[in-house]
Amino acid sequence: MKSFSTVKGNVNITLDMSRFKRQFQRAQYQLDGAVMESMVPFMPMITGSFINTTCAASAAVQGSGVVYAAYGPQGRFLYEGKGMVDEQTGSPWARRGAKKVLVSQYGGKTRAKERLEYTRQAHPKAQAEWFEAAKKADEKAWIHLVKETAGGGKRG
Repeated sequence: MKSFSTVKGNVNITLDMSRFKRQFQRAQYQLDGAVMESMVPFMPMITGSFINTTCAASAAVQGSGVVYAAYGPQGRFLYEGKGMVDEQTGSPWARRGAKKVLVSQYGGKTRAKERLEYTRQAHPKAQAEWFEAAKKADEKAWIHLVKETAGGGKRG
């Protein structure tokens, strides 16, 4: 919406909304980046490739309101913190093209664990559902950033 006009009696009011659109777009861009940045300390890390892939995917859509908490084939089970196995063999190392299922859904015997245990050497706060942990830690800062950027931060 670029502008809004209304006429009431002899009064004609026109509001130019383009400035707000730019402010809101900038606020969304900054919020998306801040959310991704807040999640990183809570994400599991061994080599950093999972985090790099997830950050790159989020950066590609930054400003759209989409932030990838977990990207790539291993993203779902890492984020949920649940062990997954090859649906036929019960092995955590699935065959090429094989479907993986949660350990709890596998009908046979497996030594795989139901819940993942993250190494905390690189990231001591690593845990499942790291978006929720980041939100709990930084939600107020995110709100302040958006209000400040979008034009309401001085009072809120």
